Amino acid sequence: METQNKIEEEKNIPREVEEEIKKEITSGQEIYIEVLPYWTRISICENRIVKDFLIDIPQLKQEVSVGNIYKGVIQDVIPSMQAVFINVGADRNVYLFVPSKEKTSEYKVGQEIVVQVKKESVDGKGAKVSDNPTLPGKYIVLTFEKKNGVSKKIKSRFERNRLKKIVQKLYDDINGEFGVVARTEAENIPEELIMEDFQKVYKIMKDIKSKIENEPAPITLWSDSDILKKAVRDFASSNLKKFISNSKEAIAKLKDLVQEYIPKMSENIEFLYEEEPFIFQKYKLEEEFFNMLKDQIEIEGGVKLIFNETEAFTSIDVNTASYTGAENLDITAYQANLMAIRETIRQIELRKIGGIIIIDLIDIKSKQLKNKMINEIKRLAERSREKTKVFGLTRLGLLEISRKKSGYSIKKTLMTKCPTCGDGYVNSDILNLHTTMLKIYRHRGKTIKVSPENYKIIDDVAKKLKMNVVIQPKYGINKWGIEV
Repeated sequence: METQNKIEEEKNIPREVEEEIKKEITSGQEIYIEVLPYWTRISICENRIVKDFLIDIPQLKQEVSVGNIYKGVIQDVIPSMQAVFINVGADRNVYLFVPSKEKTSEYKVGQEIVVQVKKESVDGKGAKVSDNPTLPGKYIVLTFEKKNGVSKKIKSRFERNRLKKIVQKLYDDINGEFGVVARTEAENIPEELIMEDFQKVYKIMKDIKSKIENEPAPITLWSDSDILKKAVRDFASSNLKKFISNSKEAIAKLKDLVQEYIPKMSENIEFLYEEEPFIFQKYKLEEEFFNMLKDQIEIEGGVKLIFNETEAFTSIDVNTASYTGAENLDITAYQANLMAIRETIRQIELRKIGGIIIIDLIDIKSKQLKNKMINEIKRLAERSREKTKVFGLTRLGLLEISRKKSGYSIKKTLMTKCPTCGDGYVNSDILNLHTTMLKIYRHRGKTIKVSPENYKIIDDVAKKLKMNVVIQPKYGINKWGIEV
């Protein structure tokens, strides 16, 4: 009788509720890859929420990229700046920061040195490097510094002890030739998969070591500029359900990368090819993408976040706007701040904002609520991909955060300084080209007139994407305008 009642209850579930249940069951990680002639964009989504964006623009690609390992030659040593400048074969020397003036004496002009890029060239400064290169796998990192470790982001004592034993075993197997560190992604991963990942990384590390011993400097020892490889190696989780892409070549490469990095998961991953070129628009990711470039966004409940990126730091103002919340003023402020902080941490990740970050939260008088809020902020910051430190509230109630900076933010990558005022930002040509192509795509099958200035590039992109439009030049149309 009880079983029958349950069946009857299930029959009476409304369709919309059934759909929501299905969504929850099937939700997981999905990775979208949009390959266009002018850029490749990747969106990593967890349970239908965008967690990260990757973008690769060949036109803007830096000669020296984060992660790359080089064997270079020291060109200059400046003790007063605690800096060593190194020729790695690029147009501009990279620089190594030395912890103390005394240690600069250990570096000599003409000396060969192995370095890894930690921060790309920003605002005319050379790329910043480390002289302790590390080679990442999916679950394991190997280092030239001969020490073992487990990611600090893994909190479980049992899991840390388990991984320490695995790491020590791997270290002993190679007689301490390289240091071995378990990545955050190694948490709860079977030892067998960690061992497989180690063998793959160890083989590459041996190859790098051979080049160091036999190849003259300057030389690139290892490059980490493949965006598809980064997506699989660094972002694919155990909950990955599918890859969606508009490129058959990308799908084929992703299948190979899955076999290389996460072969045991391959049977459970769906690879979906989309003929439509603008898949970000189709899957409603375009709005999220353009939100990252806005100075002001509105989130759940009417709370507004206002971003201001300056040379010295980034300030974020939290404004209750139309948010009402509870009757109690402190609880209302607490609720609004929590919503704002959760979205702010996500936006900082998406926007690739680094350095000093100041958040002007809504004032809370209750010490208990303040402490509760700070603990939640610290919990969220710990999960950030880049090292993020929460310093707490200042006397003025401003929240201080620092986040590791590895290059330009998304805004500074895709926008340029306003030629009129010199302070604000306007869309770059790449961004304008993309928005123009989106407009043209809506008028498939028609003749589109564009400015002669950009006719060739627009026509070329339209043909490569097989957009079924006729592009014609016409004087009198503004640089990125179109006429149907």
